[in-house]
Amino acid sequence: MPIPATAALRAFLLLATFSGTQRQVSRAVKGVRSWWSGKKIAVIGPTASGKDSFLARLRDREIPELHARSPIGEKVKSFKVKLALSHGQAVDISCKGVINTGGEAEFRDDPAGWREVCRDADVIFYVMTIEDLARKRFQRRRRVRQDLEWLLTVLPHVRPDALVHILINKIDLEIESHTDYAALAAELAKELRALERTVHQVLHPYDARYTGATLISMKNKQIYTRAIEDALRAIYGAFHETDMRHAA
Repeated sequence: MPIPATAALRAFLLLATFSGTQRQVSRAVKGVRSWWSGKKIAVIGPTASGKDSFLARLRDREIPELHARSPIGEKVKSFKVKLALSHGQAVDISCKGVINTGGEAEFRDDPAGWREVCRDADVIFYVMTIEDLARKRFQRRRRVRQDLEWLLTVLPHVRPDALVHILINKIDLEIESHTDYAALAAELAKELRALERTVHQVLHPYDARYTGATLISMKNKQIYTRAIEDALRAIYGAFHETDMRHAA
């Protein structure tokens, strides 16, 4: 039986604290909101990772109950959204995304596919799942690793200051299937460190554009809201850290 939403949120906050996936950014929320206002984002990732659910969340629509598989992809034009944060706050952004394309490598590699989606983006969100993490699909010749290698070839051709952030979806499923959250957090921390090493290795010399990975649930609205706010802060903080290094 699924655990109550409030209990799932408490467990998520414990996991986030233990695993260290949420970077602590001390900058004011107002600064985060101001920087994000008007930014363009792109959403990419494997089939069934949660791209369409993320796009639905962004547009304040119902989450699709079933994943609708498409062999060629359904293009979603740019659209403006108010990305809701906690305490009734929001930021205005533009979004470009593609639904049902992640599983088809030929669409990813097509110049009119993922590359076109990412072309003008300020931030590229790559959506994967907690199962991808647990099954180490970021290792050689596996799907997440291949997507990262694709990103390496594309980063020179997108905006020179474009950033990449990973959203690891479906953490709610892990929470529901565990009771020892401390042990789960320790295991997640180990897997996340391995993912981080891989990302930096694969994306070099563009790895400074990588802003981190955030555990998230598109299904659980409370977890989603908290996680997306942490992701926005992490991206904002990473941008300013990079900016200050360049200035120095």
